[in-house]
Amino acid sequence: MYATPTPNVLASALHRVYADSSLAPDSLELWIAVADAAVRELQMPVLGALVPWVPIALHYEQATTDGEFFPHSGSVRIMTGPLSGTLYRDLETATREVVVAIQDHLAEQDGDDTGDDGQTDIVRTVSPSWRFRAAGAPAGFTPRVVPPLTS
Repeated sequence: MYATPTPNVLASALHRVYADSSLAPDSLELWIAVADAAVRELQMPVLGALVPWVPIALHYEQATTDGEFFPHSGSVRIMTGPLSGTLYRDLETATREVVVAIQDHLAEQDGDDTGDDGQTDIVRTVSPSWRFRAAGAPAGFTPRVVPPLTS
């Protein structure tokens, strides 16, 4: 089944052009190439099964969690850390679960240390954001490209 490209599919395609370019980030040639890619992507129908997973990473409390983002559906698959192999429906849910897992891990290491007043430390209210992972080998085993099952 073909569909029009979602903003996520378009963003991953444009990032691929940007990341693969040897041109300077502020060069006119690079941004013309990005614009050409955008026009191409918007004119082509998308087959969901052929959309590649995009490598991403989340840095929180001096710990980095690698993952993969499926632009067609917005799903996130965690590749490293205590949640390795877990698939989430969206970035926000994945972010919350990774933060909770890291906080639990840090609490175990600190022995559930509390402050002088007996109250636990204040939990950070600002969530970190996922970033494109640096080019190079994937963080872990990457299965063949298959869209996630949605129910």
